[in-house]
Amino acid sequence: MALRALALPILLPALRPVEHSGEPMSSLTAEQIAHFEEQGYVIVPDVLEQEQIDRYRKRAREIVLGDIPEAAANRIVRDIEFAKGIRPVPEDPEHAVWKIINPDRFDPVMAECMRFPRVLEAVESLIGEDLMAFLLMFIYKPPGVPGSLHPFHQDAAYFTFDPQDQCLGVWIPLDPVHESNGSLCIVPGSHRDEVRPLEMREGLNFGALASQGAEEDAILREKAIALELPPGHCVLFSTRLLHRTGGNSTQGHRRVITLHMANARCQHRGQHLSEFGFTSVRGRTYEGGLKPLDNPSIDLKPTMTGGE
Repeated sequence: MALRALALPILLPALRPVEHSGEPMSSLTAEQIAHFEEQGYVIVPDVLEQEQIDRYRKRAREIVLGDIPEAAANRIVRDIEFAKGIRPVPEDPEHAVWKIINPDRFDPVMAECMRFPRVLEAVESLIGEDLMAFLLMFIYKPPGVPGSLHPFHQDAAYFTFDPQDQCLGVWIPLDPVHESNGSLCIVPGSHRDEVRPLEMREGLNFGALASQGAEEDAILREKAIALELPPGHCVLFSTRLLHRTGGNSTQGHRRVITLHMANARCQHRGQHLSEFGFTSVRGRTYEGGLKPLDNPSIDLKPTMTGGE
């Protein structure tokens, strides 16, 4: 069943200027906040300028081509179809990559992605001023690999801290995105549902799991919307929201910056995974709340990482 595509005009109420640290910034309107609360997501336009988009595209390519510390080399993860030899590795190494995981741990340029001012202002409007960023990833959809999908899932199933409504995902495309190249597909309002258990499935990429029963649910697929966005726009979405990404059937790139934000008052309720190491990006920390990870590992430890 084809997914509905949703273009921009419906989702972009005007932003209002506010003052923060002496500089005019962009915060969410009451209408945008209400949309997030009711639908589980909101689109914030133009959080990146073209110069920034070019900067992070360029830096990601340099990393993939070898400008990376040896100890961090396993943070570049190939798509499963190339890693398992299902497809021959393309001449351009970047066309075989699935994601770069937590590049902020070894690269100062990529670390900038955790502190985009327009993103922080928008996130603060939704979950408060004391913000922890975590699980930064630069995610590709390799050109001409339509089978590289991540089934419906809820990120909250990966994250063992509460309250879940004080955590959200940030998704910023660096290329035009649409259903044909693996854009974000969401089920509006599904953040009100229970968090489904995750399950492993054959043929999925490293760390990609599926919510039980969601991918085959005809009602969910009927409600699902594939977003169509230009580069530099941003989707903020509840970690309870069901979402998926398909493969890329085009011959062009589909590159996305993703990360998550949580209020620093959130508390752990289970095992703490080092790959979810937190970085304080605004405000303060609290006793008993989330804390920055001391000396995070530069090499990738086998674990569930989520993402898209």
